[in-house]
Amino acid sequence: MHKVHRPHAFLPAQTVRPSRSSGFTLLEMLLALFIAAALTAVAVPNVTPLLTRSQLTAATRDVASGLRYARGQALSGGHEATFELDVDHRIYRVSGRRKNFSLPDSVHLSLYTAEKEAGEEGVGNIRFFPDGSSTGGRVTLEAAGKKRLVDVNWLTGEVVIREE
Repeated sequence: MHKVHRPHAFLPAQTVRPSRSSGFTLLEMLLALFIAAALTAVAVPNVTPLLTRSQLTAATRDVASGLRYARGQALSGGHEATFELDVDHRIYRVSGRRKNFSLPDSVHLSLYTAEKEAGEEGVGNIRFFPDGSSTGGRVTLEAAGKKRLVDVNWLTGEVVIREE
């Protein structure tokens, strides 16, 4: 048997097509922007109350911490210590500390304290004594439809956070 030798068949030359660039079309970009805008429109109203509630929680803990610090100063130092709250400017001070502590604008404050501890308009004190007792009082914090109470027992000086 004799082998027949055939010449190799050549494939036709492929035409070179310009490749599509790896960017996005205008339509794809507009669609992505539309989806992002729709998600933002839905998410923002749901996130804002959560942020305000977290500010309320943080402010409540901050006020309670300041009150407990003042009580601790009175007990350990053997002298009176005061927690002064300015509800109009949303700041408080603790005796023995030079710093003014500020609270968020989104939180509405009110202070109930002994008449002799009420100072100028919007400012009042809760005083702690060396035996742990205090003049007593309550700081009320409100935001996003929620209310937190920070109560100070006049007999024991104990500081308690309650939700109303």
